Amino acid sequence: MNFPNTLRDIPLKNYQEFLKIEDPGNDDLIKCILNISNAQLNRFKSKEIEALLIHLSDLLENREDTFIPKFHLNGVEYGFIPNLDDITYGENKDFTSYINDYQTMHKAMAVAYRPIKHKQGDKYIIEDYKGSSLYSEIMKDAPLDVVLGMVVFFYNLTSELLKVTQNYLSKEMEKEIALAENGEDIANYTRLVKEILGDLQTSLN
Repeated sequence: MNFPNTLRDIPLKNYQEFLKIEDPGNDDLIKCILNISNAQLNRFKSKEIEALLIHLSDLLENREDTFIPKFHLNGVEYGFIPNLDDITYGENKDFTSYINDYQTMHKAMAVAYRPIKHKQGDKYIIEDYKGSSLYSEIMKDAPLDVVLGMVVFFYNLTSELLKVTQNYLSKEMEKEIALAENGEDIANYTRLVKEILGDLQTSLN
């Protein structure tokens, strides 16, 4: 039985199993993260369980969630999409549909990370995107630190985009208000801006 020393030792699928449970307890945490049965759990000494709970809680609660652009899995090196400015419509559509649910996070990982086919220094090229199904099952074994780092990276990126968009729309609204001929024009534009910002906030959450 392998005990995780860091989040790198915990596969995504174990964490997904834990998150499936409604109102999970300490037993659920240990069984899911270690991928053991109830019978195996009961064979531990009480003091071992106490130490293990402290260790796992520390790993999950006091983490840094650092973005990790490259990692190895089963002898293959995977890299994050090198340039998000060049992301395809298909990649973006699939990634945004999977990233908001941990039960589909392995599919999001299969979009964001793909085998590196060429590398020179810090730069690299990954395989072309051919659908998330190609690597989604493999990504269930992706290290949890890589997954959590990617999620936080995406959240921060989206938050920054939201701020930029809000600032842009606020400036545009000021221009429209200055040019508006009557109160109805102002009210209509203000309502439109609020709707756009509301949609952006919903997608972020």
